[in-house]
Amino acid sequence: MVKKILSILLWVITAAALIALFVFAREDYLTTPLKSIQLIPSTDTGFVRKTALHDEIERICAKKNIGTVDMVAIQKVMDDNSWIESSASFVDLDGTLNVSFKEYEPWFRVYGQDGQSVYVTRNGVVVPTCPIYTPYVLVASGNLDIRNDSVTYQLNDTLPSDANMLSALHWCGAIEENDFVSQCVGQLYCNKKNQFELTVKGFDGRVIVGDTCDAADKLHRLEVFMKQRIDSPETQTFKSINLSYKNQIVCTKR
Repeated sequence: MVKKILSILLWVITAAALIALFVFAREDYLTTPLKSIQLIPSTDTGFVRKTALHDEIERICAKKNIGTVDMVAIQKVMDDNSWIESSASFVDLDGTLNVSFKEYEPWFRVYGQDGQSVYVTRNGVVVPTCPIYTPYVLVASGNLDIRNDSVTYQLNDTLPSDANMLSALHWCGAIEENDFVSQCVGQLYCNKKNQFELTVKGFDGRVIVGDTCDAADKLHRLEVFMKQRIDSPETQTFKSINLSYKNQIVCTKR
């Protein structure tokens, strides 16, 4: 019986010692000065000026111990950056603040009717342009409405103002899926009738594709036409190539 009591007492003392050691180690860790800040981009698109971001976070952490670092303020800095899609921050056992983040990846650039310009991602997120970075992407212009060119927002299929932007997004997807056409198309244009046109390399005229219905089929017909007729002298006399009619290619001379 005595041995059993002593055994239990030994376990209690050991547990208490471990808890005390843990509390001491934790307190010592939290009162340790922050050693450094490390930015870890998962995508290096080019929008984020990393030196400026590092300096901004460093100001928040200046002369702080690990336990007093304002992680909420750091997260706000990341959330307020229009070009950062997601982020996470933690302090490791060495006392280094690790800030990982992912930049938005632009898919095409939109020039609105009022001169505004934004980028749109594959997921339909509108991202402001950046003074330090201009990616090479497909351009869309014409009758396209930009709600705000200084903040990030998601296109909404219930808003009439976003309808043509969403159609442009759909066309960009269809163009990318056609390897031949994607190498030939230089620009996407939405006319006043909300019909889309393409600027195609090697053809000095309009290529009308209309709405997004049967987009893949329209681009396939364009591919076949270009492979067979684009080098023909007669093709260069065409003012437009219209693919908006089902199973037809209608050409209009100048």
